[in-house]
Amino acid sequence: MTSTISRIRLTAAEQFWYVLQCIAFGAGYFAKVPVKKALSEIGLAEMTGAEQFWYVLQCVAFGAGYFAKVPVKKALTELGQIPGTGYTGITSGQSGTPRVGGAYGAIGSDDQSLAASPGSSEPAARRPETTSL
Repeated sequence: MTSTISRIRLTAAEQFWYVLQCIAFGAGYFAKVPVKKALSEIGLAEMTGAEQFWYVLQCVAFGAGYFAKVPVKKALTELGQIPGTGYTGITSGQSGTPRVGGAYGAIGSDDQSLAASPGSSEPAARRPETTSL
């Protein structure tokens, strides 16, 4: 099974355009900061000191950072589950650590019932058992 992290990669064209956006007054980087803030609020990412600084600065500038973050966080609340990770989503107003795997937030070899099998968006624990002859 390919992990979700290994599937989240930029293509060569995406890398090129991101660098080009960053050269143009940091537009690519500044667009990324509010998204990363939304991910950090639900525990899926950590912001660096520089990202925290630029997010605050964006919020001071008429709330631009905050207003860019809101639709991303709303989309994450509607996501429900990230296939293949065991992430079961967040509820409205929730922040902090996500509910991943067991009580301590990791999917290990002993917690495969939460992981989705390749080609399926539903966790193994919810799919009916199938046997082959």
